[in-house]
Amino acid sequence: MAPGSAAARLLTLPTPQADAAVPQDALALLELRAAEPQPLPAVLESQAAGTVSVAQVNEVLAAGIQDITNAMVENFQLNDVLRMILETMFRALGFRRMVFCLREARTDLLTGRFGLGEDSESAVRAMKVPLKTPGDLFAAVCVRGADTLINDATQARMQARLPQWYVQGINAPAFLLLPLQIKGQPFALIYADQSAPGGIVVDDKVLGLLRTLRNQAVMAFRQAG
Repeated sequence: MAPGSAAARLLTLPTPQADAAVPQDALALLELRAAEPQPLPAVLESQAAGTVSVAQVNEVLAAGIQDITNAMVENFQLNDVLRMILETMFRALGFRRMVFCLREARTDLLTGRFGLGEDSESAVRAMKVPLKTPGDLFAAVCVRGADTLINDATQARMQARLPQWYVQGINAPAFLLLPLQIKGQPFALIYADQSAPGGIVVDDKVLGLLRTLRNQAVMAFRQAG
């Protein structure tokens, strides 16, 4: 990308830092890994006045991936592609809300840029992940690049790990974090949540498709320069 362009400034990487955030073993317990398929959450089963099957979720995600691939073949607007990616995830998994966060080079914060769903505007304003703050769970997830699912954030031990900015501004009972990295450094984050503990369940196939969408977002930034 051209030096000094808007995309180049957005992707200015932070200097590497020691892992001063949440302990590695604590994060490992939360990281999403390939697993046996599980039932979809009740919120999905109630959608469209009928049962939403795993196959239907996979179909929506796969169709979105193809649409985004086609869009990126031609000249495209970065914001349009990012919105397509979030809308695909939102429709397929029935999240309550989603936020796309992007790093500010001046402050080293990942801040909310746009969102979807219920009360997403306030969530966009509240999302301010301090990448250099020790002990911040969100920062640790982003620095590690670990796709992370907090399926019951209401538990006392989990509440103790959540940063105050999140508890005071959002505090969802279940949420998913999909960090974006270039050259091992975080520059963006996809956040999604649900209104009840256990409301987000993904199997191996769905997880793979979500990661493909996240990787398409990284590729869109690379091509935007």
